[in-house]
Amino acid sequence: MATLIEAFAAYLPPRLRSLPWRAHPLDGKLLLFERNTGLNVLLEGDETQHLRRAAPRTLLIAVTNACNLTCGFCYRDLQSRSLWRYDTLLEFCQQADQWGVLEVAFGGGEPMLFPHWQDFLCELYKTTQLGINFTTNGLLLTETFLYSVAGCYGQIRVSLYDNNCWSKTVALLARCQARFGVNWLITPEELKTLETKFIQLLNLGVRDFLFLSYKGNTSPGLHLTPADCRTLSDSINRIHTHWGHRVQIKLDICWGNTLSKVPRLFETGDCEAGNDFLSITSDRCIKPCSFHHIGIPFETIYDVQNYWQRQRQVQRAALLKGCARLPNRGLVEGGMTHDALIHLATVQ
Repeated sequence: MATLIEAFAAYLPPRLRSLPWRAHPLDGKLLLFERNTGLNVLLEGDETQHLRRAAPRTLLIAVTNACNLTCGFCYRDLQSRSLWRYDTLLEFCQQADQWGVLEVAFGGGEPMLFPHWQDFLCELYKTTQLGINFTTNGLLLTETFLYSVAGCYGQIRVSLYDNNCWSKTVALLARCQARFGVNWLITPEELKTLETKFIQLLNLGVRDFLFLSYKGNTSPGLHLTPADCRTLSDSINRIHTHWGHRVQIKLDICWGNTLSKVPRLFETGDCEAGNDFLSITSDRCIKPCSFHHIGIPFETIYDVQNYWQRQRQVQRAALLKGCARLPNRGLVEGGMTHDALIHLATVQ
C-alpha cells in the first residue's frame, strides 16, 4: 500500500502528509487511516475510479462470551462457547492485518476477562498495523492496566449502564488520559434526561459520544417511537449547536433514516453490514453484524475471506426490530409478529 499512499499524498494538506497513513482501497475511492488518532481521509475522484475493495474495513470480534454483568437487553447468545485463545486470536488478527483489514473492534462478553488481555493488546499493536479498539463495561479497568496499554490501542469504548458505575470509570479514563468514548443506549427512559446527562458526561471529560439504538424483540419498551425520534433529533441538534466544536457526536448506523433532521457527514445509506465490516463471534462464526441471526462457522482466515467475497453484496436484514434494513426498521404501529419479521428480512 506504500505506493498508493505515495501516489495520493500530494492531495493531502501539508500538515497531514507526514502521518503514518495506511491506505485502504474502496470501490472507486481510497480511504486513508491513521490508527493512533483514528483519523480518516476519504479521497474520491477520477484518480480513484479504478480502485476496488479487497477486504472489509473492520472486524468486530467477540473475544469471549463471559461477562461480569447480566444485562437483560444483552444480545449475545448465552449458550455460545468461547473458543478463542491468546495464540489463535493473535494469529487470526495478524492474518486479518495482512489481508488488508484496517481495524479490529473487540467486544464480548467482557474483553477484560480475556486471559492476559493487557499483554495481548500490546503484542497485537507491535506486530500489526491494525487500529485496535475494545468495548467494556469498565468495571475491571484499573490505573495499572491503562498505563500498561497506553499507546497500544486506538480507543476504549465504555458502555453506559445503570449498574456499571460509569461515572467512576469515565473519571478514571480521563485521569489516566486514556483515549476513550462512551456508547450510550438511548431508550425512552434515557431520553428524558439526555441533555442533562450529556452535560454531566462532558464535565467528567467525555469528548466522544456514540448514540445507540435498541435492537431486539424481547423488550419492545426500549424502542423509541416516531415522536421519541423527533425529540432525540431536536436534542442532538441542540447539543451539536452548542458543543459540536468540542466533541464528536456519532450515531449508530442502525438508526437508519429515522433521525433525518440531524446533520451528518455522509448521506444515510445501507449500513454496509457484511461488506464494510464483519462480525466474528466468540465461538468462531461469521455474521454480517453482531445482531444478525446468520452465523457461519469457520476454521481459518481464508474461510472468512471466501465468505466476504461471496456475500459482501448481499444486503440481508437481521430478524430483529431495529434493523435499518427492514422497512421502518421493523417498527410499525401495532407491533410485528416474528413471522412478519422473517418475511421482511427474507425479501430484502
